Amino acid sequence: MSRWYTAAAGWVRGRSRRERIGLAAVPLLLVLVVVGVLVAGGGGGAGRWLAGSPATSSSDDTAELSGAGEKPADSEPGPTGPTGAPPPYVHEFAEQPDAKPNPAQPSPTGGVRIAEGTDGCDHAYGDRDVCVPWRFPSDVTDKCGWLKERGFESLEITGGRDRHGLDRNRDGTACGSGD
Repeated sequence: MSRWYTAAAGWVRGRSRRERIGLAAVPLLLVLVVVGVLVAGGGGGAGRWLAGSPATSSSDDTAELSGAGEKPADSEPGPTGPTGAPPPYVHEFAEQPDAKPNPAQPSPTGGVRIAEGTDGCDHAYGDRDVCVPWRFPSDVTDKCGWLKERGFESLEITGGRDRHGLDRNRDGTACGSGD
């Protein structure tokens, strides 16, 4: 007769990877729940924070714990940061109240130059927002037919070259009439 843990190990090995991860998550979840209950006070009475103060208290207790209540009239509020915090950093431009912002620059009017094929498109065809593939799928024999199936009609050759040979009659229009 085999031991129970050998049988359990064989049963776990027979599970898929996803099932094994789920099985490992169950004990982990149970451990986290037990630790959470112990930290919260064990469920028997009021829970306590790590500092030992009760997790639930009346408003009077809260005021006593926080030090709130009556303050002398001449006292100033304390620092908001931790004791010994460095002073705030003041940027140099903040010490120049007479400085004026730079005037607005005109928007650039030229196009952006993108290296050919960077985005997988051959931008030598049509407008700059048209993407003729840099490489057609290997099973495509009729490139113009493939483009027309995807909604492209005749495309003006704007890049000065016809890399794919789509303008057979050399009229400056790829996949146009007569091509």
